[in-house]
Amino acid sequence: MKVVKRRQLEGQENLQPLRILISGKNNEKNDCLAGLAFLYPGQRIPSSGFLLHPTEEFLYVKSGTIRIETHKEWDVAEEGDLILMPPCEPHFNVNISDKQAELLWCRSSA
Repeated sequence: MKVVKRRQLEGQENLQPLRILISGKNNEKNDCLAGLAFLYPGQRIPSSGFLLHPTEEFLYVKSGTIRIETHKEWDVAEEGDLILMPPCEPHFNVNISDKQAELLWCRSSA
């Protein structure tokens, strides 16, 4: 078990936009990755192109409003929304709010 305490994260909002919080074996084949993403207003992740993961990814919008876009569609997610990105779906996220957006993400590494 690994617990990441809120106090361990305080003051980290101005560091790198993507941070891995948990990375560890959850069985003999897969690693679980979980982290936070902090996006300034107008910031896009990745800055160009698309993200692509071989496994499903879950994103929870802790604050702010983002536009999430794939090759096929786009949608807007706001505070409290949960996003499921299918495996191998190219996508990117843009903060479309006037304040910093914070996302919690989780996926297995394959």
